[in-house]
Amino acid sequence: MNTDAYPTHRLRVKSRLRLQGLCLLLGAMSATAQDNVRLPDIGASAQAIVSEQDERRYGEALVRELHRVAQVIDDPLVSGYIRHLGYRLAAFSDEPERDFTFLALDADAINAFAAPGGVIAIHSGLMLLAETESELAGVVAHEIAHVTQRHLARRMENSKKVTIPMMLLMLGAAVAASGSGDGVQAAIVGGQGLMQQMMINFTRNNEYEADRIGIRTLARAGFDPQGMADFFGKMAAVSRNYGGRGIPEFLRTHPVETTRIAEAKGRAGSVTVIKNPDYDPEYFLFVRERVRVMTADTPQELEEYYGVKERGDGLTPAERYGRSLHFLETRRLVEATELLEVLLRDRPNSLPVALATAESEELAGQSDRAEERFTSLYERYPGNLAVTTAFAETLLTRGASSDFRKAESMLRPLLSRYPDNASLFAQYSRAAEESGQYVRAQEAYAQHVFLLGQVYDAVSHLEKLMKKPELDYYERSRVEARLNDYRPILAEIQREDGYDPSEQNRRRDDRISAP
Repeated sequence: MNTDAYPTHRLRVKSRLRLQGLCLLLGAMSATAQDNVRLPDIGASAQAIVSEQDERRYGEALVRELHRVAQVIDDPLVSGYIRHLGYRLAAFSDEPERDFTFLALDADAINAFAAPGGVIAIHSGLMLLAETESELAGVVAHEIAHVTQRHLARRMENSKKVTIPMMLLMLGAAVAASGSGDGVQAAIVGGQGLMQQMMINFTRNNEYEADRIGIRTLARAGFDPQGMADFFGKMAAVSRNYGGRGIPEFLRTHPVETTRIAEAKGRAGSVTVIKNPDYDPEYFLFVRERVRVMTADTPQELEEYYGVKERGDGLTPAERYGRSLHFLETRRLVEATELLEVLLRDRPNSLPVALATAESEELAGQSDRAEERFTSLYERYPGNLAVTTAFAETLLTRGASSDFRKAESMLRPLLSRYPDNASLFAQYSRAAEESGQYVRAQEAYAQHVFLLGQVYDAVSHLEKLMKKPELDYYERSRVEARLNDYRPILAEIQREDGYDPSEQNRRRDDRISAP
């Protein structure tokens, strides 16, 4: 069976990211080179005031760029967890109605950043360092506070000129300063966040304000308010262990002194925690192990990691789950099944374990058992992105017309709920194509490439679709509405990049293909 059908168990290829990093560096060395990072110019003069609309527009562009040049972790369980954690905290922030976008990035750097438009990204390296959910939540709450207090907007309003060339130079400096290949990889996914933080140039007051408000948010949301100070202390220890040579990126942009950690602990001790009866601290640990497996460089790395753990104090339940994913990835199905059976017996309501068990059964050729388990989960968690996409993926790999139609009907309702999920639109495009719904397949494919930052390709694809005589009135109206959303963004990219549409037509027409 094609392993690409199981994106949960994929490994990244660092050499490709390093090549992208070098390309960005070359582009960034020129103040006029803008082909690599396409972000709108949101502050053209000293008098410019950054509106919330401008911030939102910038944030949307940044998310597309992160998809295009980095590795956004779009695994439904991981991305769904980060989104749920972020919005749980945002609901108890000073601006619960504000829109946010929470992302997990496949990057070793211990880092997180906030950007205009409420974009908050957490690096996998930071997730793996956190030992408790409250520690991770402390970082997210801190970044939410930077957004709600408009620290970035204030800094940008005071800037003489915040332009794309300046941002490119900042990114180039970040890449050049990183040195090693691993540093280039970290800069490619963290460089945009780093340049945002460089622009912010947080003052001591900004940091203390984000600490104070973030700790209050943690307590309101039912987390341990000590989590923020505990994690800052952990990062400071990492920095000391490397003799200052391996300072986490988060500490470079959020300096932490002993006094600040002590004050954060003092504030945490003075707030009242609102208990959450549904709180499951173990769920984070399972998600963390899933991230570990997804972002490992090689299977051998995981074999060594879990082997050392097993020979030491033994594997925790979450680590047994992580090892079972590693076994699934390497098709050691017997070992995976043994681990999952014990986990599922002890944790019958664990969604990560149940999904992994269903995938294991499907891979082992036990299709009836897998479908029964998927159906049960689908009924227990209606509309759940992870459950629905995993079930649909299984149906799509079977090849029967009835399975294609079922997958399409399951996925379609999710499109309006998750309009920014690129992998969902790619999967739906396949399901619609296989079930004979050509126009919907093409629409979904266009949205998929648009979300990956390929705006020209998305527009060109829909323009070709509009020429099809078989489109009915409603189909044509939907496609035209989507084009009306894409074209202004493409026009802005062309204007800022000195983009020649006729040349692009000649170079790219042959590359536009149906899914």
